[in-house]
Amino acid sequence: MTRLWPMLLAVACSPPPVVDDAGTAGGGSATAGGTGTAGGTGTAGGTATAGGTATAGGATAGGATAGGSVGAAEVDLADAGPAVLIDAGFMFTEGPQWVPALGSLLFTDIPNNRIWRHTPPSSFALFRMPSGSANGITLAPNGDLIICEHATRRVSRTQPDGGQSVVADTFNGGTLNSPNDAVVRSDGTLYFTDPTYGNMANPGTVGTRGVYRVAPDGGLTRFYATPNGQPNGVTLSPDERILYVADSQLSTIRRFDVAPDGTPDGGQLFVMTSSGAPGGGGGDGITTDDNGFLYVTTSVGVKVWRPDAGYVGRIVTGGRAPANCAFGDADRRTLYITAQDALLKVRLNVTGPY
Repeated sequence: MTRLWPMLLAVACSPPPVVDDAGTAGGGSATAGGTGTAGGTGTAGGTATAGGTATAGGATAGGATAGGSVGAAEVDLADAGPAVLIDAGFMFTEGPQWVPALGSLLFTDIPNNRIWRHTPPSSFALFRMPSGSANGITLAPNGDLIICEHATRRVSRTQPDGGQSVVADTFNGGTLNSPNDAVVRSDGTLYFTDPTYGNMANPGTVGTRGVYRVAPDGGLTRFYATPNGQPNGVTLSPDERILYVADSQLSTIRRFDVAPDGTPDGGQLFVMTSSGAPGGGGGDGITTDDNGFLYVTTSVGVKVWRPDAGYVGRIVTGGRAPANCAFGDADRRTLYITAQDALLKVRLNVTGPY
């Protein structure tokens, strides 16, 4: 079957509607629909509202910094409205990626070896099985899907016509550990993380956990390595001048300056994901909105920081620890959140990239 999903680009200028530990994005233990079965179509069974009505707060954002120009404005969660649990009953969800031409969100269920397609408001269909125990998914500017696969220890590419190829599976003669998450720059430069999470008992032979760059010509380089950390989520600032990398083991976000040719440099500490009330470490999937605010999934919800590293607050996920998040819908104002057995969403008053 032919699938086409052209990239859409736009920019907006509003602060994120997040306050210091107020409002909810998902909640309780409500479940909706069934689990879906291999080879068939899963059902959402309608939507279940969880949590309460978001409340406004008094945090403010200010300053203009590299990675996003932000004017002083009150950060308000009131516009987000009530949070919604879309569906539950999966095993472990990850890798959300909105695909504009499909009008759908793709996300992975890693232990079940599946990629699901969610078309709002309530449709679920099996997109791929087996998936190579896929984790992170990202969209390239030319419409290709870039998929990080645990079981195959590779990063793969799926073209709009359905053709598949390998982007990376070895480095300097050694096999990768377990590619986890990826992001692609507008010139086609790809960055991906390679912790050992998907193959803890049998890591690859590259000898370290790291973060890699794939140049537009296919050249593969490793620009960050750690013997005891676990590089996980990765994202770019809206102007593509900053690359952020989350380390779940060390509870850090590192910031790399990106040269015009896509080469990263630096890697200084940006924030500790355990900072900001009420604590909670880890730091898994990450994304930015169009103002450069950074959204980080942690054990206590989605935490948000300004481009100047000032803590804004968190989006609570009702007892489910979120693993990743991504902007979606036609207006790019819905933040989709994968959290343990569920897929959640919350409407925001800002836009973010696909």
